[in-house]
Amino acid sequence: MDTAVEEHIAAHYYDLTESERTIVFKLASHSFEHPGACHLKAATIAAALEISTKTVYRAISKLESLGIVKKETTVKSKGGQGASIYIICLTMSQRGNAEKPCESKVEAQQSKNQSSKSFKF
Repeated sequence: MDTAVEEHIAAHYYDLTESERTIVFKLASHSFEHPGACHLKAATIAAALEISTKTVYRAISKLESLGIVKKETTVKSKGGQGASIYIICLTMSQRGNAEKPCESKVEAQQSKNQSSKSFKF
């Protein structure tokens, strides 16, 4: 996940302000339980970074428009808006490098036809 954040920052370095870059790193630092996603309120982010909530809202909108972050809103059980879920988007290069299982058709046929008695335990 760190490489995704670094790639986003490098690709959009001149498009982002210092506050926007700091918010991306803050979101990434809170995404330990679920890699790439965190559950925070804008007020919590603002208090931690000592900036206004208006700045956080503006920065999140810009990060969404650049494809760095995706925002999912939540609703409390008793009504009202809860903390948002921020998802850090992976870059296309990382998706292409994902490991793919490579099993040839011959190997697949042999394993299907092989009896369980031939396995050594």
